[in-house]
Amino acid sequence: MALTKQTITDQVETVRVQDHYVLQVREAIQVLEDGELLSQKYHRHVLNPDADTQAISDPVVLAQFNAVMTDQIKQNYQTFLEAQNAEMNPE
Repeated sequence: MALTKQTITDQVETVRVQDHYVLQVREAIQVLEDGELLSQKYHRHVLNPDADTQAISDPVVLAQFNAVMTDQIKQNYQTFLEAQNAEMNPE
């Protein structure tokens, strides 16, 4: 009886938010006994266009991030943040 724990990225979604995109990533944390799944729970996180790519360890997620987050998308995201900031802090 060998218990093992593994984390796999089982879902990556590209979601449009106004004129930019974010990646929603779901990781499955699995406990297995002799290769049979005993337990599973999920952890989710969102990658914005300004995410630190050094922190992305999954090569598939990194490839999708690099494909989606073009310079134009990153600029659109910065414009979005500036508009939000102006709305929250009117002069």
